[in-house]
Amino acid sequence: MTFLALFAMLSLGVQAQTDEEKVGKSASAQVLGAAPLIQSDVSLKYVNMLGGSLSAYSGAVYKWHLGVIKSDAINAFAMPGGYILLSAGLLKNLENEDELAFVLAHEIAHVTRRHHYQVVLRQRLADQASKSLEAVTQDGDTAKLAQASGQIYARGLDKSAEFESDRLGVEIMTKAGYDPVAAINVLEKLQRFKGDDPRAELLFSTHPSPAERMDMLLQSGIDKLPRPKAKPSAARAERFQKFLQSI
Repeated sequence: MTFLALFAMLSLGVQAQTDEEKVGKSASAQVLGAAPLIQSDVSLKYVNMLGGSLSAYSGAVYKWHLGVIKSDAINAFAMPGGYILLSAGLLKNLENEDELAFVLAHEIAHVTRRHHYQVVLRQRLADQASKSLEAVTQDGDTAKLAQASGQIYARGLDKSAEFESDRLGVEIMTKAGYDPVAAINVLEKLQRFKGDDPRAELLFSTHPSPAERMDMLLQSGIDKLPRPKAKPSAARAERFQKFLQSI
């Protein structure tokens, strides 16, 4: 079964129709050209279940499509229109579902705030102004716009977009019942990769340092957010471990 067929099955929706979804779909295909999707029912159902639960608190409505790619890299990708891909390398460094909830909520925030799509739209306007591309209303231009989107992942977004996604991501995960302190735990883990570790090279070249991100979260008042009173259930811990084993 192909990547797109799996996504269609899990999302229980029709194929992408909006321009934003078309760009995201093509950008996802570009990422998958470099690293294949892990075609495990366990991993696909789990990340889509968790992503769906978190996205309910995002304030945006998309047909969400989430997957795990076979890569040792430490990274995650949010594409326009509700497409999110997580690297197995990143996930295997997480300790629990709360930490995964922050990673997913951060990417969900990118999509809901349309960070990457806004860059693509600005690129589109520049292309129109210079007349270097054909009219972008034609379907054939979707691939060109996806290529522009792919370039975003190579050079990264503005720091402000990453800080905003951290802040909104923490708000989303907290509303969903997860521990906001897990966000700091994830960033501390990422900080340990800073240096010459090639697995995190792209992450550090396209994101502010984890130390900067932690400082911004602390300044935003993460320590004032409510923490769950009860410990995570055994069922939650078990499903997270099964998920890790599936990738």
